[in-house]
Amino acid sequence: MKRSDKALNITSDNCKPRDRAYLLQYEEALKGEALRDPILVHIKSRDGLVLKGRLYKKQKNKPKAVVIAVHGFHSGGLRDMGRFADMYARNGFDYLIISQRSHFDSEGEYLTFGAKESFDILDWADIVRKIYAPDIPIILHGVSMGAATVLIAAGIYGNLVDNSKPNIICCIADSPYDDIIGQIEYLLGERSNITKKIAIGLFKANMRLRAKANASDASPITSMSHIKLPVMFVHGKDDRYVLPNNSLRLYEACKSEITELHIVEEAGHVCSYVVQPDEYEKTFSSFVDNIID
Repeated sequence: MKRSDKALNITSDNCKPRDRAYLLQYEEALKGEALRDPILVHIKSRDGLVLKGRLYKKQKNKPKAVVIAVHGFHSGGLRDMGRFADMYARNGFDYLIISQRSHFDSEGEYLTFGAKESFDILDWADIVRKIYAPDIPIILHGVSMGAATVLIAAGIYGNLVDNSKPNIICCIADSPYDDIIGQIEYLLGERSNITKKIAIGLFKANMRLRAKANASDASPITSMSHIKLPVMFVHGKDDRYVLPNNSLRLYEACKSEITELHIVEEAGHVCSYVVQPDEYEKTFSSFVDNIID
């Protein structure tokens, strides 16, 4: 899929009604102390792209952990993950909000729905270790495509045997799809099987020829058998863009010994924190603190 930054120009004043509460929460977060004075950081991806992020060191002493916050499709780090800034800071975490490849200020013309981005996440974790300490606990928190990406990264991480690998302790996956091809089929709706077959064939070819990636590597469900990290799944019950059954299937397939699934009433796509911010924070902090302790 080719890069597009159009969505970043949408505000609470010109958005669809369904998105207004979500964007208002983001715009309010931008005014807060938690998103002030970021430290600009960057990495070079394994295929040569410069990827950028913003590190928020908000703890006077050593943080409990550092959260790598991962945004969704055709969105941006601050837009999707800045909303959680106060939550992270209040609960003792520093946080790194990244721009995924082919988004905002990171380089790249084509995104790969987690196939390459998952390796980027592991490289971001290495940078966090260098900035803090080799043993700093790291949490992966993603929404939508970002959630799918951190799950794929967790599966890769589970297969690593190098003792120097980053100390990732858990994943928070908010509104992930379980497989990119299945998600495309769903979004194509009532179109004919022939139309769907052609569209998916073109998508796979585009991924392979232009993005230099395989669509089969953008499938979180295939990563579930490799995940050893604790995982918390969150999904809005009223999500019509990525149906909540995606998280249910991932939860049931996940081989981690510690998993939680939270379906949030009356929440649409990536809006669980909009609808129930206090409960979301309570659930997040309880899950993570139990792992750290």
